[in-house]
Amino acid sequence: MNATHKKFPLLTVLLALVLLACSCPAIPLLTPTPTPPTTFSLTASPLPTGAQREAATEPPLSCLTRNAPFEYPFGYRRPFLANLSEAAQSVLDMLPGATDYRLVFCFSNVPNHAFGLEEARYTNSENVPLDEIDLALFPNLLGGAMVIHSVSLDGRPAAPILEDWLMRLPLDPPLQPGEAVTLRVEFEVEVPSGGGDYYYGIFGYNSGILSFAHAYPTILVYNEEGWNSQKPDLDGDPLFADAGFYLVAVEAPAELTLVASGVEIERIETEDRQRVLIANGPARDFYLSASEDWVKQSQVTENGVTINSYAPPDVKAESQLALSYGAAAIETFSQRYGDYPYTEFDIAPIVTEAGGVEYPGMTSIANDAFYWGNFLEIVVVHETAHMWFYNMVGNDTQDQPWLDESLAQFATWQYSLDRYGEQAAEAFKQGDLQSAWNTALDPETPIGLPVSAYPGYEYVAIVYGRGPFFLMSLRDRMGVETFDRFMRDYVRRYAWDISSTEAFKALAEQHCTCDLTPLFDEWVYP
Repeated sequence: MNATHKKFPLLTVLLALVLLACSCPAIPLLTPTPTPPTTFSLTASPLPTGAQREAATEPPLSCLTRNAPFEYPFGYRRPFLANLSEAAQSVLDMLPGATDYRLVFCFSNVPNHAFGLEEARYTNSENVPLDEIDLALFPNLLGGAMVIHSVSLDGRPAAPILEDWLMRLPLDPPLQPGEAVTLRVEFEVEVPSGGGDYYYGIFGYNSGILSFAHAYPTILVYNEEGWNSQKPDLDGDPLFADAGFYLVAVEAPAELTLVASGVEIERIETEDRQRVLIANGPARDFYLSASEDWVKQSQVTENGVTINSYAPPDVKAESQLALSYGAAAIETFSQRYGDYPYTEFDIAPIVTEAGGVEYPGMTSIANDAFYWGNFLEIVVVHETAHMWFYNMVGNDTQDQPWLDESLAQFATWQYSLDRYGEQAAEAFKQGDLQSAWNTALDPETPIGLPVSAYPGYEYVAIVYGRGPFFLMSLRDRMGVETFDRFMRDYVRRYAWDISSTEAFKALAEQHCTCDLTPLFDEWVYP
């Protein structure tokens, strides 16, 4: 890789780096079976044939109840074994309070509209009672729309407070520490065409490609600040979420190739419809993309991870390159930071103004990234690094974005060093990282600020450009071997949890038995 050979202007690089970023009738509550099923069955009722379907969408009642995966009791983890490597399967016994999502999406024949049904079991893992639960309706922020048709709590009708993109569910009586409640939400999602004005167009149906991002009512994080329900600044990642478990049933046109977070554990088809059940977890989100024009290529890494690359047939060679980059990144980062936890990793192109966007177990990349030469590798590697820094180790993406974006940039530099040697790593450092930092209005701006504190392109210049230089300085200060042990321990300790700047600093100091306050004052703190 030679980062100096890119053939597109710096503005394109900077944009790409910013994420390297009808009324439904009531449905009765389905009671989970007391005994976990031994097989995964979606065949309780048959899929409709074309003659049985209307031209656009069938009535949602039959679609949603036919597909509902709610026969699996909350806390039943067996479906997720297929999603996790053998080494990672022990995590299924370690997250008893993680939220269980059961989701259904029924797509229209043109997949820009879906009826949705969600059941989620939420446990109060805090040490204080909660008098409400806050959920994000992200489609209302991203250029589309989510309409809530009904909400219940433990089978009783609830009265949600809707505030544009936010839904608050009052709890009376309050939910005590250790107690759990089951939410049930019927909703409808409209997917926009076009895009670019709303978080780089990651949520949209464009040129026959569906990007279905954050398209369900998402339970927000409660921490020492309370519910993190402030409206996100869309220069940065909108999602800040705890790790949870997702069983997702999708019914969609048969001709679509579906690519989603997690693994497909069952499928049935008719001539014009398909129904799949997907297990995704632990994970911080569920994402789906789709197109009629994709061809899949696959490769299995030495660690047994299946890498899949999807793309139109006219860019088969470039898609194969993306596949090889993803495989190399998975192998490199597994050695550096700890084993990749899933059995699959997917790469799929969407219409977006970002270079790429990370999701659990997969990344979407810009559909024109196949024409970007060497920068295609940078995009794929950066997004793959987020499997460790964003998904495994969570962070507040709005208040402390450096903890995933600067780390992903630094990891990309380490990938260059490991795969190609010092000359290539220096080329990436100067040609990409330094060039981004050079655009800063104030090059000494701290990297540890919230997204909203960086005006204009300062977010890219400081978090993506300056941030990795801090980590290089930290590596020099701690010593390479100590730093490498620290990074592996950091991922191990905070896997499926949420880290912070102070937690990162404290663990680093523990490893080096040194005071890193002067270094953090110079680079991180305001």
